[in-house]
Amino acid sequence: MTSQYRALFKTPTIIIAAIAALTSTITMKSAAQAITLNLSVENLGPENGAVLSPVWFGLHDGSFDTFNPGSPASSAIEAIAEDGITGLEFNTPGFSFDNTPFEGLNPNNTPIPLSSTIANLFTQSSATTNSVIQGKIFASALGFFPGDTAAVTINFDDSLIANNRFFSYVSMLIPTNDGFISNDEPIEIFDAEGNFIGADFIVLGSDVWDAGTEINDESLSSLPFSLEILAQGEEQNGVIEKFPGFTGNEIFSFNPAFTNADFTVEGYQLARIRVTQVSKSVPEPVTTIGLFTLGGLFMLRRRVSRTQ
Repeated sequence: MTSQYRALFKTPTIIIAAIAALTSTITMKSAAQAITLNLSVENLGPENGAVLSPVWFGLHDGSFDTFNPGSPASSAIEAIAEDGITGLEFNTPGFSFDNTPFEGLNPNNTPIPLSSTIANLFTQSSATTNSVIQGKIFASALGFFPGDTAAVTINFDDSLIANNRFFSYVSMLIPTNDGFISNDEPIEIFDAEGNFIGADFIVLGSDVWDAGTEINDESLSSLPFSLEILAQGEEQNGVIEKFPGFTGNEIFSFNPAFTNADFTVEGYQLARIRVTQVSKSVPEPVTTIGLFTLGGLFMLRRRVSRTQ
């Protein structure tokens, strides 16, 4: 992390929302086969480039609709695109807002009710019948700065493949008012016969969406850099569309940490996202460390590294 980024972290009025949490551990009983997948995210942006909030992901049967271009954003997309809130912030072991600009944020004072977040909507969705496999991938509590990479490994019974053949993800893009990256169509990672397909793709600046929920002014009084500023942007009441561009250059000049954050320039690479299969084996009984979500998900390890 550059000294400019460290300075950004130490300034209370311009600290990126610490809206991340590590997926907890959950066990499942022994079965004939266990599928082990590795999900990784890397910020490909240049030094002092755009920042990604921790990436929410979910596996499902293909019917979960993250968003629809041309339609108003759901409360879940609004919460992520504006403030990075997913609903996983307060029930994940090891995560805390202590000693951050967001100390004091709790389930009772979030910008929206946790029942309206993507974590809850995903859990209640018919797309997650018999299992709920979701979590966050993050390099730090502040998300992914350029060069950051992180991965999580999940393990589940192969009997759940039919209901978890598809992958979805969402992440806020900083510094925007309500810009985000996500897939509007489910990404197939297992075919209909249960064979692993996987995913490996690069997200470009031209792939960024605008939620249409907050006016794009890139103002320090509306961007989520502190607890007091969360959900303080001016409402837009628009629809989801491709990101229209920044309103000016001030956001890139007020702090050196954002001098190369204009992802609208041609060829700008934001992120590489991969889903790979690690192994398929007979699982052994294990002890539950921390229950987080329903149905066949447990974390084996989390890796974080940084490109120098």
